[in-house]
Amino acid sequence: MTKYLFFVFAFMAVVGCGGGESRYRSLVQQELASGRKVNELLFDVKFGMSRRDFYNYCWRMHQKDSFQDGGNVTSVLYKMKTQLRHPASMNFFPEFRQDSIYKLWAQVAYDAWAPWNRALWSDSLLPDVVRLYSQWYPGNAFIELKDAKRGTIYIKVDGNRRIIIGRKDDSHVNIDYTNLLVENNIKE
Repeated sequence: MTKYLFFVFAFMAVVGCGGGESRYRSLVQQELASGRKVNELLFDVKFGMSRRDFYNYCWRMHQKDSFQDGGNVTSVLYKMKTQLRHPASMNFFPEFRQDSIYKLWAQVAYDAWAPWNRALWSDSLLPDVVRLYSQWYPGNAFIELKDAKRGTIYIKVDGNRRIIIGRKDDSHVNIDYTNLLVENNIKE
C-alpha cells in the first residue's frame, strides 16, 4: 500500500506544480485524444491481461528461471543482471479491476546497496532507471518534475499508458504504470 501512496502523493505534487502541471495535463489530453492504445507494460505483461493469464505467464517464466518469487512472495522478482550500471532486482505486481490489469507497480534496487555504499543509493539508481526506460519505451520523452518531498520524479505518457518513476527511499526506485482510460472511468 505504501508503494501506491508514494505515487498518489507524487501525482498530487505534479498537479500542484505550476509549469509541470500544464505540460503534464496538455500531454495527457493530447495522448488520450489521439485514441492510441498502448498496453505494453513489463516484458509480455499488458493492460487488460486477466488474472489467470498473468499467473500462467509468470509460472511459465518462473519455470524458465526468468522470474522468481519476489519479496514476501507477494510480487514477481526479475533479476536485472546487465540492464543497469550495476546488477539490480526488480519486484513488480499488477492491480486488477474487473479481472483485468489496469495498474502495475515495480520497485528496483541495486543488489549491492548498503548504507555505506553511497554510489549505489537510489539517487544514482534513478537516472539509471530513467535511461533504461527511455530505451525500453520509445515515444514521448519523460517529463522531469521537482517535488518538494520526493525530489525529482519522471512522468511519461504514451496513449493511455502513464509511467511515473521516482525515489522511494535511499535504496529503492518506484515505477508506476497506469491505464489512464480505466483510471478516468474509476474517477467518474
